Amino acid sequence: MNQPLRVLMVEDSDDDSALIQDVLRRGYALSALRVDTGEALRAALADGRWDLILSDYYLPSFSAQDTLEVVAESGLDIPVIVISGTVGEEIAVETLKLGAQDYLLKQNLTRLLPAVERALEAARDSARRRQMEQALRQERDYSDALINSLPGTFYHCDEQLRMVRWNHNLEQISGYSAAELAVIDPMAFFAEEDRTLVRSRIRDVFEQGESRVEVDFLLKDGHRLPYLLTGVRFEHGGRLGFMGIGTDISERRRAEQRLHHLAIYDALTDLPNRNLIQERIAHQIVQARANGRPFALLYLDLDRFKVVNDGYGHLFGDAVLRAVGQRLLSLVGETATVARYGGDEFLILLPDLNDAEDAHAVAGQVVACVNSRLVVDGREVHLSGSMGACIFPDDGDTAEALISNADVSMYRAKSLGRNICQFFSREMSAETQLRIDLETRLRGAVPAGQLRLLYQPKVSLASGQITGCEALVRWQHPELGLVSPTKFIPIAEDCGLIVPISDWVLHTACQQAKAWLDAGLPPVRLAVNISARQFVQQDVASWTTQTLQETGLPPQMLELELTESLIAQDIDKVVSTFSQLRALGVKLSIDDFGTGHSSLSYLKRFRIDTLKIDQSFIRNMLMEKENETIVLAVISLAHNLKFNVIAEGVETRQQCDFLREHHCDEIQGNYFSTPVPAEQFAAMLRSGAHLP
Repeated sequence: MNQPLRVLMVEDSDDDSALIQDVLRRGYALSALRVDTGEALRAALADGRWDLILSDYYLPSFSAQDTLEVVAESGLDIPVIVISGTVGEEIAVETLKLGAQDYLLKQNLTRLLPAVERALEAARDSARRRQMEQALRQERDYSDALINSLPGTFYHCDEQLRMVRWNHNLEQISGYSAAELAVIDPMAFFAEEDRTLVRSRIRDVFEQGESRVEVDFLLKDGHRLPYLLTGVRFEHGGRLGFMGIGTDISERRRAEQRLHHLAIYDALTDLPNRNLIQERIAHQIVQARANGRPFALLYLDLDRFKVVNDGYGHLFGDAVLRAVGQRLLSLVGETATVARYGGDEFLILLPDLNDAEDAHAVAGQVVACVNSRLVVDGREVHLSGSMGACIFPDDGDTAEALISNADVSMYRAKSLGRNICQFFSREMSAETQLRIDLETRLRGAVPAGQLRLLYQPKVSLASGQITGCEALVRWQHPELGLVSPTKFIPIAEDCGLIVPISDWVLHTACQQAKAWLDAGLPPVRLAVNISARQFVQQDVASWTTQTLQETGLPPQMLELELTESLIAQDIDKVVSTFSQLRALGVKLSIDDFGTGHSSLSYLKRFRIDTLKIDQSFIRNMLMEKENETIVLAVISLAHNLKFNVIAEGVETRQQCDFLREHHCDEIQGNYFSTPVPAEQFAAMLRSGAHLP
């Protein structure tokens, strides 16, 4: 059975508190209280007995250092572990020196239980040591049993610094025999460079009664142990002397080294973090100015990594990031620096180039490396990366400028289709600023009611009648006017806004379709696109069910369109979701067919209703034989699999006639109608508009 543990938590976040308590319950029978102010902490210390205090570093009006001060004022000997969301090396080390037992990161709680065990053991040792020190000061029982029960080393010297007494620990730890200790100069326990400091502290002992110093304890074999040495003036039998009580602080030193590592290395990948890479870039600038050789900075962002993270879980996503980091390290070698800059972003510093062409060659290799087959935990993953690059001194003369310009060029690579490297040019800065401005404005579009839906009809080539429509979102900004979806949809995909936008589109479109039904218009099928993020982040079947229930639209009148590349992400999840949606009665189609990365063999596993031929093939099918062949092949494939087939982007009568002749089922495009407002689409239904 787990031993009981009473924990006082100085924490202002309910979520963080719950997470930490869940970890503690794996090893202890936990009793916990959370406080978030100094007053509440003082009251809790006065009212209860606690084994341990866990303190966040930053609270709105409080800090871990305040916690340590309050605990010290209370006179209670309770170990304190600081748990923070961020780490600053100087702050963390200072916190340890003020008395914290350890310093952990909230994102790495795997160390929590071992840290708690060490803290409790250290507290027990500290309590025993203080009891012994107090007993020695009071001369209650200056016996061999007493000094040998001390957890650390003990020795007693007279006023002439001759060894009088010591405990067994001193013999065992120092390596000196009893005969050697009887004649040794206590200064032999300290390195030459530390002896002046130690002599000064001994004088303080005789003048002030007590002194402490952190110093390396020199063993007989030459090894050193970091020690906290407490010297106490001592009178025994009318003779003056002092006793030295030594405590091994190796664990605290290791914690300080660990914090130093955490401050400059990424906890997940163990690559240099943004602090260290900025420092190395600044150092490389100095070197480059001295030797006149350029260097390059590459900024890599994994494309649509959130799909992997959300689809397979964050633990798997973390494993992928570690694998990518190791692959990059293997590629660029020891002279370069690979750093994790944050999230799924990596920086690569390429020093001492002969010329800019060297950077172009490495950049191409990095993109190919990320795009190649990767197996993680037995699962094959297909990634791509968009990368920006800049060269010193042409593209910036500070670390901040180089990182910013590499970031700018990375976004240009994304806008050009991803999976490429783009080198910086001055024109990019203005474009990136426009993109940031557009993203900022887009965040307020849904709550401000700036989004609009247009409806583009779908018509049967056999009857010429309207069979349905596709809901298409538009953004009407009060200052920018009508913003093209080609501009704002990619931004929404990248920053995650596509999820609330998709929610709004589905709900609004279903409401409108139900209104058409209630008005007595001919029933037609409504098509709505589902984004990749929407599919992986939500339970699409439940989300669709809830929307249909709220709007009252019959399920058979809704068609969900999913891209071919989306269905290749997680086949099992897609099959399961499709089955639930079909059981609900919702129709399913694969949009932009022929442009994705799926295998035709996947189609056998999907119970869908419609394949949509991408408009890029329709546009040139009468002029390019290859496109004509693809279109005819998709029509044949769809019919063989008992799917309906629709061609989108039909602009001319010639295209329409060709598709009718080759038995395409439906068309969608400006030849029949551009996307129109709901009222205009309703008028088309009332008038019975149809193909000639």
